[in-house]
Parts: sequence; C-alpha cells; structure tokens
Amino acid sequence: MFDKDGTLLRFSEIWIQISYEIIDELLISIEDKRKTTLKEKLCHSIGLRNGKVDEKGYLAWGTSKDIAEAFNKVLPKEMPHLHQWLSERLLAKTKEHIDKIKPVCDLSLLFSSLKHKGIIAGIATADDYETTKLCLQQLGILNEVQFLGTADLYKKKPYPEVVEEFCKKFHLEKEEVVIVGDTIIDMQLAKNSCARFGVGVLSGVGSYQELHQLAHFIIPSVDYLIDGNGRFIWE
Repeated sequence: MFDKDGTLLRFSEIWIQISYEIIDELLISIEDKRKTTLKEKLCHSIGLRNGKVDEKGYLAWGTSKDIAEAFNKVLPKEMPHLHQWLSERLLAKTKEHIDKIKPVCDLSLLFSSLKHKGIIAGIATADDYETTKLCLQQLGILNEVQFLGTADLYKKKPYPEVVEEFCKKFHLEKEEVVIVGDTIIDMQLAKNSCARFGVGVLSGVGSYQELHQLAHFIIPSVDYLIDGNGRFIWE
C-alpha cells in the first residue's frame, strides 16, 4: 500500500501553491482587514511556514477535515461549512493545476514490475477519493491501482482500518502487506496494522530522523523498492 503525496507524486510541486491560493480565497471570503497577520496564522496552523512544510503538520499528513478544523481555530468567527467548502476547493484547484502533478520517478515501470510479480497495489492517503482519483489519472497509474483507501471512505491514517479493508477485499494476511510512505504517520500505520514492513521514502516531507524511528527500511524514493536484479529491498 502506497501513500500518495510525496511518495508517488512530488509534494511541493503542487500542494504548497494550492494551499496558499486556498488560504487567499478564504481571506477574501471573510473580508478580514487583518489579512497579513491572519494569513500567517492560517499557514502556521497547518504547518506551512515560509514556503516550507512541517513534516508533523496537517499539510504533511492531515485530511481536509483536519485542515478545516485547524483553520476554524484561528479564524475570527467559526465557519460551520468550512470542511465542505475546502474539499470542493481542493478538487477544483487540483483540476486547475493538474499539469503540476508530477511523479517522483517512472511509475509506469514500477507498477508494471509490481504487476509482473503478482503484487496487488493499493493507496492509503489522507486525501479525498475524487482528488486522489484525479491525481492517479494524471500520473497514468489509475488502472494499475486496485484499491483506493482515502480519508473520506475510511478512518484516517494511522488507524488500521484502511489496511484491514484492503486485506479483506483481496483475502490477504496483514503480514503480507507492505506500507510505503513519506511520513511518520505512514510508518505508524504499518505498526498499528501489523503490516510486514513499513518502508519510508525521502522523496516527500518526511526526514530520515523521523522515519527511522519506525521504518524497517528507508529509501530515497519508490524507485528503489526493486533493485536492478528485480528483487525487493527486503529480499
């Protein structure tokens, strides 16, 4: 099971810009006169500082609901329908910036290798279903992924529900599953679900210092999952 942002697609290529644009739209909608100060507070509330993403912040691993709740805590007046608005804007912005969705490596080669080995590929992401589907279409791997575990369908990571449902659908044992992701939350998912391995990748927002606490393996990107001899890193 793969995480999506920072694991299969380049995180900073799209999500930092989209986050700034959505925050700007939010500020316009509430017509707050302290926009500069409030913008900074909104950015900091999700772990976005000076164009950099905090690996422990909501932008790195949180759901759209997490981000909406973080925004509501710093807004001058709570917006009860903010989560719905945010989900709609995230999907619209993803469509608007679809050309910025870039793979971290040759994903077609990776997924064709996985298919050749008889591996079932799934996604476990904090994103919503429609946005995830759109991203995978752009990456050209939607038809190669047999399971979409999104935060609007299952309990968010690191709750093990997404792995349990993955196993149930394909009649797998948890020990047959490997979790691949770029944050400590992904590694916690591997631990909580009793997966065989948690593989951390350094292609996203997560640091080696954080990932090595729980990861069984740490690699530069998913490109290193299979070596030149066609063997997985754990073989």
